[in-house]
Amino acid sequence: QVGAQETSIQSSTIPPSTTLAPIVVTAKTYEGYAAYAPTSGTKTNTEWLDVPQSVSVVTKTELEDRGAVRVMDAMKGVAGLNNTLGEGSRDEFVIRGFNGLNDVYSDGMRDDGKLQSYRSLANVERVEVVKGPAGALYGRGSAGGIINLVSKKAEGDDFDKIQAQVGSDGLAVARVDSSHKLSDTVNARINAEYRRSDSYVDHVDSNDVFIAPTVRWQPTDEQTLDFSLDFMRQHLVPYRGVPSKDGKPVDVPSNTFYGGTNDYQDSDTWHANVNHEFDINDDMTWTNRASYSHINLEQKGTRQSFADVVNDKVQRTVNNFGYDPRTSKTLQSELTWNKGNHELLFGADYNDIDIDLTLATDKNVPPTSATNPSAGPTPNPGFPAFRENSTQSVGVFVQDVYHIGDWSLVGNVRYDNIQMDQNFKGQDSELNDDKFSYRTGVVYKFNDTTSAYATVARSFQLPNAGIFISPKLGALYQTDLKEIGLKTYLNNDDIMLNASLYRIDKEDPITNDNREVTAKDEFRHQGLELEARGKLRDNWDVSAGYSYLDAEDKKTGLTPNDVPEQTFSLWTAYQPTDQWRIGGGVNYISDRYAGDAEAVELAGYTT
Repeated sequence: QVGAQETSIQSSTIPPSTTLAPIVVTAKTYEGYAAYAPTSGTKTNTEWLDVPQSVSVVTKTELEDRGAVRVMDAMKGVAGLNNTLGEGSRDEFVIRGFNGLNDVYSDGMRDDGKLQSYRSLANVERVEVVKGPAGALYGRGSAGGIINLVSKKAEGDDFDKIQAQVGSDGLAVARVDSSHKLSDTVNARINAEYRRSDSYVDHVDSNDVFIAPTVRWQPTDEQTLDFSLDFMRQHLVPYRGVPSKDGKPVDVPSNTFYGGTNDYQDSDTWHANVNHEFDINDDMTWTNRASYSHINLEQKGTRQSFADVVNDKVQRTVNNFGYDPRTSKTLQSELTWNKGNHELLFGADYNDIDIDLTLATDKNVPPTSATNPSAGPTPNPGFPAFRENSTQSVGVFVQDVYHIGDWSLVGNVRYDNIQMDQNFKGQDSELNDDKFSYRTGVVYKFNDTTSAYATVARSFQLPNAGIFISPKLGALYQTDLKEIGLKTYLNNDDIMLNASLYRIDKEDPITNDNREVTAKDEFRHQGLELEARGKLRDNWDVSAGYSYLDAEDKKTGLTPNDVPEQTFSLWTAYQPTDQWRIGGGVNYISDRYAGDAEAVELAGYTT
């Protein structure tokens, strides 16, 4: 990774007897890994020390130092979060032991439209992760937390940057970031990226093209309008891992591929966003947002059977699916009001997701050898229409951050109404429910750099992530959080430390055909997280995280799917000169299980 500090001085020849014009000096100052006011924890500029929940921030500098291209690259340093397979075709993470596939946000708005593909970081300024259920602010969502991608804005800086990056397995990335001030009131910026890569797995490759223009218009000193658009065309070969035998993955070389050589995933994704911010006065700001996402996708994938290998034979199935299309529309309105010791937030939002799912399977695929699979094409059953789903949600919420002396009290309450409709093989079904979510937290500041907090919260999520309606899962899931923690800044506020202890209880109701609850699946996840980010010196940065997680299915006592007991990460970057910057790190994931019955044990690994 190569970087350089940039300094420019603008001046002009000054005629005699002319008033001296100011010399304008602009400099790209070095930014560290510590963040002072991540917005995702409260949707306001409440200081990090006053947020009664664990919030991690991967800053612009850390993203650049890591050479992060995809979201998974950015998440390697976040305690309590690990990447999962995602069918080898999408962003998918486990946060505090719970799957967070449907809980990625863009500038605070739900980003379901890009669900099945990888997201680019070319237009991302920083990534914020709120740990634990955040439904009191965001509505339905994962029990583990949310990931919020904060995009780059056209702020009026004048620069043109070209970046190139190469890596292992044929990785090649080219990026352009161009920003200019077009007039006194209009700024423009465009980010573009081309990426291609092979893989350590045979026959697996990917390439994508991404472009994201954005324009900022400031018609008055009090109003700011941001218009953003991004488009990604992506091609990849999905990869589904290796089969198992006797509770272990089959022992084969890491490059072994069990799919078809004609497997593929192709997608085109559009995303448009408008953000209007109006400073009514010094104490009150009204923000309105609207977004629209549209994705067309086809995936032809060959997957091996979940059954054990028998006589060195692996059973396989071709599973085709796609979106034709999948769309997401979001409207938000939020009013922040600083009144005395109160930081008040009032908000309302609307979200509409429509899915036209295509699906076909072919089980007549010849078995292949587990230890030496044959490489060749597999059948393609096409992409016929299969099911239509829509999910509409309306939410209203209020938050108060009340400061009294060294104490801060945080209260949230939110009401949501959810309407799901489905047409499957000509049969219509629906699910309608409404829920209240809440968060209550208290923060004590020992001084200007250290605080302790405690919080309790309740959220909910849709069964099957809202993708389809099942008669047996006809009630919303409930999640309860209890968390205590300690936050502090060190080294003149250049290092941020966070320690947290938490317990998350999740209830998944099981219903009969009349949607009456007949039983419940219950899960308890409790653990410890330690995280540090910041500058040790002006030219030396570090990011480190450790998590311990005890998770169990309360009915069986078994560990749920894809939950490592321990994770550890360490990353550091050093800048010996103005022209050179060197970085490196290590990540550790302990043993975990594939499947909810501890069916297959996956060995821990270090990268």
